[in-house]
Amino acid sequence: MHRIVHLDLKGAPPKVEYLEKVLLCIKSWGATGVLLEWEDTFPYTWELVDIGSQGGSGGDGVYLQDEVKHIFQFAKDNGLLAIQLIQTIGHMEFVLKHPKYQKMREAKQSPAVLCPLKPESKQLVRAMLDQALNAQPDAEYLHIGADEVWHMGVCPECQTKAATHEHKAAALYLDHIQDIAMYLKRKKQNLTILMWDDMLRNISVDVLKKYELCNLVQPVVWDYNSKEFFRISDQLWETYRQLFPKVWAASAFKGANGSCQILSPVNRYVSNHEAWIEEIRRHSPRVKFGGIILTGWSRYDHYATLCELLPVSLPSLASCLRLLTKADSTPNEAVVCESLPCEQWPGEAAARGVHAFVLLRDRAYAFIHGDLVTTWLNAWQIENSYTNPVQAENIVTVSKQLITEFVTLQTDLTPNLNSITGRRSSEEWIKTFLNPLMSKISELHKTAEARSKAEASISPLNTLFLWNKYWNVQ
Repeated sequence: MHRIVHLDLKGAPPKVEYLEKVLLCIKSWGATGVLLEWEDTFPYTWELVDIGSQGGSGGDGVYLQDEVKHIFQFAKDNGLLAIQLIQTIGHMEFVLKHPKYQKMREAKQSPAVLCPLKPESKQLVRAMLDQALNAQPDAEYLHIGADEVWHMGVCPECQTKAATHEHKAAALYLDHIQDIAMYLKRKKQNLTILMWDDMLRNISVDVLKKYELCNLVQPVVWDYNSKEFFRISDQLWETYRQLFPKVWAASAFKGANGSCQILSPVNRYVSNHEAWIEEIRRHSPRVKFGGIILTGWSRYDHYATLCELLPVSLPSLASCLRLLTKADSTPNEAVVCESLPCEQWPGEAAARGVHAFVLLRDRAYAFIHGDLVTTWLNAWQIENSYTNPVQAENIVTVSKQLITEFVTLQTDLTPNLNSITGRRSSEEWIKTFLNPLMSKISELHKTAEARSKAEASISPLNTLFLWNKYWNVQ
């Protein structure tokens, strides 16, 4: 059974030199392949140039056409199956955000979903798939995404079809998927087409049978929850067993613990894989599994901020892969690791820098919301200039130390991030997570410094009036 590591390249895409190191590591940990979700990092050309890396809208400057071909060859040379993921209906923000493609949106206000009925939509998807396959002529698999189609039957044409078709809104989705799959099969008969399964789950068996998807695609069933929340119904497995010769599983090694999380808790992701091992064992006598895809999301969608960075999540990935390769062994402790030896941890310096930031962030939050500031320099006291310079000086001392540590961390972390990913993602991480907190501390330091040089206040009410009154009496 395949163990495929998913790399979500729409967030902090790794530079080629760094990616090579990661691929060598995942091979040594038990991976059999890699799933590359390009979005705007693929070097689309000709009429599609604006949506890809050559158009520059992603901002990270990756990847060139030669680099893409090199990645495929490097994976092949090291015994890893390379699979491309090209979104074909949902998660199309990277395309539909451009003015040229806005008319293809299902919902006018949202660039997330492609309208399946517009003739231009079919041409667009086919052109994207053509360029992806041209870059990888020996492709054995292709993943067409097709998950989380948030808007369906919204535009007038789709509303009409959904209202009049015997299969209602499901026909909009299934006709589109069937057309894509048949197009790919005509181009490359032996190509195995994968797709996320979530949009299929609520469609009846009879309808799915009519579309003959069993001859076209293999669904990838995803559940990223830890053991206590992991739930896939037996009925779903029975449905897929009837319909598909093979089914795939999808777990998570990062990016499933919150949309703006910074660290990847190893035990939480290992727990998800423990649940999947048990699920596959339970159903494998009746369901034939093609493999498991270990997803590693970098953003929840094209506009979302970054979640866990790849270097930070490598201990989690190593633990999950080792667990899968040792599924018959009982001691969980043997495979769970919170850190890795430096030779097995590409980007270790950046990962440790992120961990250092989390510790510093927690100290900063504790200071901002702690007793010292809340008691002697809160918002009311600042507004009324009612402060004690001695206590303000204490706040100056603590805030100055924190600022120094933030500046040092930023100085060290920035080049480490730059060595791993593009400038856009490096700057985005620093300016999303580190800089705003440093600014809060700096503002607090500025206020405390001013109050430390002022006289101890007499009254919180009309202090200037009271001073004038005192001197007039004298």
